Amino acid sequence: MKVQIIIASVNCVLSVIAFKLIGLTDIVGMGLMIFFLGLIPVAGVIVSLIPLSVIAFNVGGIVKVIEVLILVAVLHAVEAYVLNPKLMANKTQLPVCFVFSILLVGEHYMGVWGLLIGLPIFIFMMDALGVKYEEGMRKNKKKNRKPKKMTKQKKQEEAIQDAPEISQIIE
Repeated sequence: MKVQIIIASVNCVLSVIAFKLIGLTDIVGMGLMIFFLGLIPVAGVIVSLIPLSVIAFNVGGIVKVIEVLILVAVLHAVEAYVLNPKLMANKTQLPVCFVFSILLVGEHYMGVWGLLIGLPIFIFMMDALGVKYEEGMRKNKKKNRKPKKMTKQKKQEEAIQDAPEISQIIE
């Protein structure tokens, strides 16, 4: 839900900026409507198109309606194919390509419901099968860190452990 709120906020801000650029009026009210309907994935975009199209028709006729439809399609594509997978990947600790693939497969087989519940089902299946995907990602992050500085005492202890024993030298 946190991710959907972030997506709705970004979509609202981008929509308000774009509506201002194309010359629509009452953009604050439209922005609030887009935010609240943006909390409903996919269906919110479709529902918001009806009042947006009516307002655009009143302002500039069919040309403004076409501009709004193109604008909403572009913003929805950016949201669906860039923003949503990236934010979900960060939240679930899965690679972006996994999230994107899960969303595509979920949408193909279950429609809008696949977009809503595809990722939670995948994570549940991973947990049920005992796959530890988060630990592997943490290990990779630890490998990329700089090594910690060793104290003199630690260096001496490691040198003693690494040095061959006297009995091995004599033999």
